[in-house]
Amino acid sequence: MANRIALTVDLEPDWGVRGTRAYREVTPRFLRFLEERDLRATFFVVSDLLDVGREPLAAAAERNEIASHGRSHRLLNRLSRAETLGELEESRLRLSDCAQGVRGFRAPFFRRCPDFDELLTNAGYAYDASLGTVWPGPWNRRLHALECPHRAGGVWEFPTSAMAAGMLPLSLTWLRLFAPHSLGWLPRRPRLLYLHLHEFLPAQTASCLPSQLRWTLTRNCGRRAWDVLDRAVDAMGGRMTTCADVLTDMRSEDG
Repeated sequence: MANRIALTVDLEPDWGVRGTRAYREVTPRFLRFLEERDLRATFFVVSDLLDVGREPLAAAAERNEIASHGRSHRLLNRLSRAETLGELEESRLRLSDCAQGVRGFRAPFFRRCPDFDELLTNAGYAYDASLGTVWPGPWNRRLHALECPHRAGGVWEFPTSAMAAGMLPLSLTWLRLFAPHSLGWLPRRPRLLYLHLHEFLPAQTASCLPSQLRWTLTRNCGRRAWDVLDRAVDAMGGRMTTCADVLTDMRSEDG
């Protein structure tokens, strides 16, 4: 069976801070992009976005996988054990009202906490995609070398892939920042690509960020981000699907 890549989408407040424009406006267009390319994705969703409305999430759930990105997008490593478990349990239960089989979780900013695998298991998750980083460095090379997915305690782990000789996370953020050169830095066997829907918003929506961070995060965002993603999908062969499908494929091959 041909290797398939897990396409993962973090659906959270705009730029991870505030606002819901990406949830309301970008989600429908991104779903059309997936359907036109015959792709599927796993959406890691902050469940508090449901307070804005259920329609974008319900539309995404029709042919894609819905997983949890926490209830409020708070950093888990700054919460108590009880607060962390609440983020895990409450988000999964609420998302399950709109989508069947919420099995996966990704921690905001990949910030894991002590006893994380145990808490995930207790909250009813089957897999995790929090083994990663948003920053460049050799840690990305070590993550890329791990089997994806692999068993870790009571859950399956989907570590992030890397590019640029293992120094950068394979994400739309870094693809945008160094485009068009970044398309030549893709790994031979990518296994997971992650992105955020707020990356498709115009730069003005990032005005809530500090000025230096704003410039970095918004380079080639908005309309240019669609072109970068389109080219990256082509360069990686267009074989992108959900984390759940990757797990099913792996079990079929092992079976």
